[in-house]
Amino acid sequence: MADSYEFSAVLGRMLSKVPDTIDKREGSIIYNALAPTAYALAAQSYMLGHMANLLFADTAEGEWLDRVVYDFGLEREAATRALRKITCADKDGAGIAGLTGKRFAINELTFQLTAAAETAGVYQAECEQYGTQGNCYSGAVLPVDNISGLGTAVLDAAPLIAARDDESDDDLRARFYEAVRQTPFGGNKADYREKTLAIDGVGACAVFGAPELAAGAGNVGIVIGDEQGKKASDTLVQEVQGLFGTAGDGLAPIGHTVTVKTAAELTVNVAASVQLKSGSSFAAVEPLVEAAITGYIGGIGFEDATIYYAKLVAEILNSHEAIVDVGTVTLGGASANLSLVKTFSGYQIPKLGTVTVTEVSA
Repeated sequence: MADSYEFSAVLGRMLSKVPDTIDKREGSIIYNALAPTAYALAAQSYMLGHMANLLFADTAEGEWLDRVVYDFGLEREAATRALRKITCADKDGAGIAGLTGKRFAINELTFQLTAAAETAGVYQAECEQYGTQGNCYSGAVLPVDNISGLGTAVLDAAPLIAARDDESDDDLRARFYEAVRQTPFGGNKADYREKTLAIDGVGACAVFGAPELAAGAGNVGIVIGDEQGKKASDTLVQEVQGLFGTAGDGLAPIGHTVTVKTAAELTVNVAASVQLKSGSSFAAVEPLVEAAITGYIGGIGFEDATIYYAKLVAEILNSHEAIVDVGTVTLGGASANLSLVKTFSGYQIPKLGTVTVTEVSA
């Protein structure tokens, strides 16, 4: 269909209307008169086709996708700022109080102390830059402001509330499909899921009703993960718990009692042996195999219940062209699929432990 609106097709149809008694060859007067018009019509047809794509959720992009989903009550999630923990001590190692508002820097990131914890010298610090870059880096930070008596300032590795980047078109489209197809309403699972994922810092969740909790009617359990789908901090769990409230004074409907928790990390140790082509360097292949293992385990979704042995073997085999075969591979000590518990009382997500890669001969 689109071919009939290309320049050559449009020009051909225009020239077909001209009598054959008139010279229609390229360079002729009639050809030169019609060609610019045909080009403009072909360009206009392309733009009309592109405009049609921008009006539907499956093909819309950028601000056009924003406008499509806005009609259904959804908006693109904007980038947020990470909330981190910084510990400040004097030269003797004693915590320093009264530093709220002071600023610190590490690499290209800056943090401002926003609140003091109960422990002296421990502060919540908000990254002044938006996006997931605020989740990076840890260790010693330098003061931007002059702080008398400061000995050390250390940025904790784990964010209190992880930041996210601007929501991509693909992620927004997936969230739109989920919203319109599952019909969130009145405290059903889809409603709880939508409300939970809308909270800054929450990137994944699982919702359990009263029958799954073996509890009375009105009880709801929610397991949350941070923006990367990893274990959420106690700070985030408490914030989400507070937002759902009690007795209908929060996001939860009247009569619902919501309990919020985070997942438990199951450490998964992986060992793999590989056979290489003759003359290949194991030292060159080893880090690529380790990266493939890390990528597969790290890509397991928050709600995925199984780590598949065959998929892991395939990732290892495809990590480098020098690998001709994969020997023994173990997941948590066994050469089999690893099942994860996905109940409210024991919700597991994998955390990669040790990775051991060895070479075997033919």
